[in-house]
Amino acid sequence: MGNYLLILLGIVLALSGPYIVYRTWVDVQKKRQSKEGVTLQQWASHALNLVIAALFLFAGVLFVVNNLRGNELS
Repeated sequence: MGNYLLILLGIVLALSGPYIVYRTWVDVQKKRQSKEGVTLQQWASHALNLVIAALFLFAGVLFVVNNLRGNELS
């Protein structure tokens, strides 16, 4: 049962990575269309969001692969 929960967690993590990228992209497009533009601090925040998204995607794939092999974490 534990493996199934961890596989589900991995799927959620793997799907949240592209969602974070999408939301970051939408925010950048909104800022570009506004009068103020995107500041340096916002670019740093967007870059950090992309790093987090990549880590979530990588961790999710590893969770799924590891638990499909039957290697429980606990």
